[in-house]
Amino acid sequence: MTARNILLFLLLSVLLLLVHSLSSAQGIRPSEKNPFYWEFRGKPCLLVGGSVDDDLFQVSWFEPHLDTLAACGGNYIRNTMSPSASQRWPFGKKDGKYDMTTLNPDYWVDLNRLLNAASDRDIVVQIEVWATFSYYRDTWTNHNPFNPAHNINYTVGESGLPVVNSSHPTRADNPFFRTVPEQMNNTVVLAYQQKFVDKLLSITMKYDNVLFSMDNETSVDARWGAYWAGYIMEAYKAEGKIAYVTEMWDSWDLTHEWHLNTIDHPETYNFVEVSQNTWQEGQRQCDRLRYVRGRLIEKQMVRPINNVKIYTMRAGNRYLTPRLAVDRMFVHLWGGVAAARFHRPTSPGHGIGLDQNAQRAIRGIREVFKKFDVFSSEPNDGLLKDRAENEAYCLAQKGKQWAVYFPASGAVILRASGAPEEATFRVHWYDLDYLAWRPAYELKASDNLVPLGCPEQGRWVAIVEVLE
Repeated sequence: MTARNILLFLLLSVLLLLVHSLSSAQGIRPSEKNPFYWEFRGKPCLLVGGSVDDDLFQVSWFEPHLDTLAACGGNYIRNTMSPSASQRWPFGKKDGKYDMTTLNPDYWVDLNRLLNAASDRDIVVQIEVWATFSYYRDTWTNHNPFNPAHNINYTVGESGLPVVNSSHPTRADNPFFRTVPEQMNNTVVLAYQQKFVDKLLSITMKYDNVLFSMDNETSVDARWGAYWAGYIMEAYKAEGKIAYVTEMWDSWDLTHEWHLNTIDHPETYNFVEVSQNTWQEGQRQCDRLRYVRGRLIEKQMVRPINNVKIYTMRAGNRYLTPRLAVDRMFVHLWGGVAAARFHRPTSPGHGIGLDQNAQRAIRGIREVFKKFDVFSSEPNDGLLKDRAENEAYCLAQKGKQWAVYFPASGAVILRASGAPEEATFRVHWYDLDYLAWRPAYELKASDNLVPLGCPEQGRWVAIVEVLE
């Protein structure tokens, strides 16, 4: 190799390293190609996951768990920062009580370990800053360090906070969630809340795989979440970075006015969280997603839509129904969400976590989208003729490809809108229950109406594409 060629080779190597570095520095952000979806480290990315618990950094064996997630194609977890009951809290102790001027190093070291392990595996972590249920009932009364009975930093009189709370969080009666300047301006408590968030951000800013949700199933005044969203975004901006933040409202109905605080305010929340929609089923949950997506398009505020909690139970019935969880996952993905995760299995009926059902579902999703470009598609069930309610759902890449999901077999006619007249189509069926492709076949369709009938009972996806 000549000296000139060696120089060119070295320059090319440096250029490639620079491009890779810049691509990696981009981290998680809305896709430029289709801002309904995420882009991660320079590539469009569908976030799909499941995990055994909501605060994985509190689980000693989280690294093998992340390995299992990555092995089945998963890349998305939830991590709540406020633990339940007697788990580790972020502050240190003095004389048996919390001293919120000091920090619990084990808590923060393990959070850093989790984010680092997730980053190494290309897994995105959606952090929940204030896990609502940790500030009510038994956890507040007996364990929470912000409770004046459990710290040396302020009294009931100084803080205005109660020592006992027996309310359900939907009542939103803990003044802990009214400390911000736009409400009570409780500077005594707010200073320690800010200290907690500042420490959190000092760790998350080192990573490019973090999203933020302000709360969990909140019913509080919208000014609370907006304050913390702004606080986090400003802190990131000061470091030349962008924080991606959202709020999770308690209402199961996405048309409820609370959700408009997120949907209609991209200046405050730069992605949308719709977890509570999985209390709905079938067609209803899809219709609610269509409402959100349609409103974002109508108001020209398109952003990713995430669902970090896919439940396994029906309202009021606390029993495990894995099939229902998987159905909800698929319907949300065919409804156009950018991220979906199976909820934790730690309470009866809450979720399937990362069990065998979840792993198979994630593998199936990845296999289907190897053959279908979901990032160039949009939900369009209107293309399905003779469709019964909840029978089939369609993602369409106009004039090129269509992916039709059948939750429980069925038969419809696909109107292949945008395809050339008298086009030839290839149809490829995937068995989502047994994770197997059937041999593809070709057909000419009169008026571009493609008949689709599932080969057998069960869950199926038909990939239809125009042959050139």
